Amino acid sequence: MAKNLSALMLLAAVLTVEIPSFVLGQIVIPGDCPKYPTQPSFNPAQFITTRWYEISRYPSTFEDDTRCSLIDIRPSKQGALKMSFKGISNIDNAVTIAAGNAYFDYGELSKFLVQMPIVSWNATVDIRFWIIATDYTNYALAWSCDPLCTGYRREQLWLLGKQKTLSDTVMNTVTSKFFTNGPFKASNLVPVVQKDCPSIV
Repeated sequence: MAKNLSALMLLAAVLTVEIPSFVLGQIVIPGDCPKYPTQPSFNPAQFITTRWYEISRYPSTFEDDTRCSLIDIRPSKQGALKMSFKGISNIDNAVTIAAGNAYFDYGELSKFLVQMPIVSWNATVDIRFWIIATDYTNYALAWSCDPLCTGYRREQLWLLGKQKTLSDTVMNTVTSKFFTNGPFKASNLVPVVQKDCPSIV
């Protein structure tokens, strides 16, 4: 029901424009979700034990107008993983938290399926969170693609760092491999401000 609700809302928005790029604070693209390869031999224990800071991202409905954004992925007592998107609101400087339960998608360790409540929609949607690449110590590139109404898909992308900034060497490597010579568009990325950030628990 929730997934159908989100699809219907996006369909209504799509029908108001000819070929949309940004719809309801996210990127909507014509066509089906491509099948990009994910991180080979992914080690989830190395990935989820510490938080990741957002360096840049595609527009995201549950992180709209935030800075100092980070992602925590922790085991929960219910057996699932708890994935929390945290940040500071640019509107009132309050801490914002969007938390959902994450599961391994069909047993593939590099692919998470996150059940994420979207407050503004009054609904919960399933979001894929695939680890395209990571070296575990410096950066990670996470991608999400979800089919919407017929002929359209929603894409999200996060460039993450173990620190609040990436070195020039790491940034140049990631940019060359995944953007300049890869499948993703750097023009869709929005830099995340990580300066003068308060402590976020």
